[in-house]
Amino acid sequence: MAPHADAAGRLAAIAVALTCVALLCAALSSNAVAQAAPDEFVTERTFFRTTIENRTVRLEGMIVKRADLTGRLPIALITHGKSSHLSDMLNSRAADYSGTARDLAQRGWLAVVVMRRGFGQSDGPMAAIVSCATTSFADRFAADADDLQGALLAVSKRTDADPSRAIAIGVSAGGAAVVALASRNIPSLRGVVSVSGGLRMPDCPKEDVLVNAYKEFGLASRVPNLWVYARNDSFFSPALVERMQSAYLDGGGDVKLVMYEKFGNDGHSLFTAAAGRLQWLMEMDAFLRFHGLPAAGRDRVSDLMKLLKLESRQRGFLDRYVAAPTYKVMVQTPDGKHHFTQFGAATLEGARKAAMATCAERYKATEPCRIVMENDHWLGGGADGRDQP
Repeated sequence: MAPHADAAGRLAAIAVALTCVALLCAALSSNAVAQAAPDEFVTERTFFRTTIENRTVRLEGMIVKRADLTGRLPIALITHGKSSHLSDMLNSRAADYSGTARDLAQRGWLAVVVMRRGFGQSDGPMAAIVSCATTSFADRFAADADDLQGALLAVSKRTDADPSRAIAIGVSAGGAAVVALASRNIPSLRGVVSVSGGLRMPDCPKEDVLVNAYKEFGLASRVPNLWVYARNDSFFSPALVERMQSAYLDGGGDVKLVMYEKFGNDGHSLFTAAAGRLQWLMEMDAFLRFHGLPAAGRDRVSDLMKLLKLESRQRGFLDRYVAAPTYKVMVQTPDGKHHFTQFGAATLEGARKAAMATCAERYKATEPCRIVMENDHWLGGGADGRDQP
């Protein structure tokens, strides 16, 4: 069973330097100062009240959206994995997933973190507990889907939510939960993303039971799925994932599987680590675009390439930056030839400091490096340092 996932806000930011070598970038005015963009996210901590099997249930949640967006926004549900330790389950909080919520909000979604029953401050106990005597995960996954469907119904009533468009994203046990939700074919649910998804019982492996559950999901679901794994995932081996995929497809389900060769020391950290988030976010963006849903703003990349005078072969640098997890910053060397980025930081200020430190360390110069982008905001170029692409 998975450790609770995406405590990105608690992790130290992972420095990732992406360098453009020998780029003929537009020189910034020597007295231009990049002014810090205000935090563009509005965060609301809340509880979702729903009714499950004639019982009123309160689920801990968090909602994040961009401050500059108005009207009804499509809904992105985000849900967690499961630790084998009760204390970790109770100590987990919706705020642990604020990084992923910002990533979805950045793309124009109303990002909604949902803590299922038995986790964090949600009502308990966890529904349909499984054990070594369990021969079917149907009740367990049905209970998880009940929680997510109830939260989706509650959020859909908000004046800033578009009740006709929703996606669901989950990690590990939460990944299995969103696949279970998809099997209900809720009209508003346009797609689900499962990262390292499944349910593991380390004391008594239940691989056949898990595969059977995915076969049942495939028989019912007609909602597009994206599954993302790494081959060195210590919880779910490639062989098991392939069995799950085959069972799902045989049932008639719609799924795209992405299997990375390796990620870090354990592929099960793919959802949480900043570098891992970059990888699955890029896959998610392609999935969302294919289905006509909001994704990272690649339309701005061409304008940014002109501002930075990049060649077409260097477009990947900006594609990665635009898709990268927040908080993120891009800095430029004084000669305008090199760029460094920092992403997945817990705060914007942390991203600034790390990016500037990396640039200063790798590029020795008497003049300081300059911040040219913060998140998706262009700060560099022009006499006032505030030109917009």
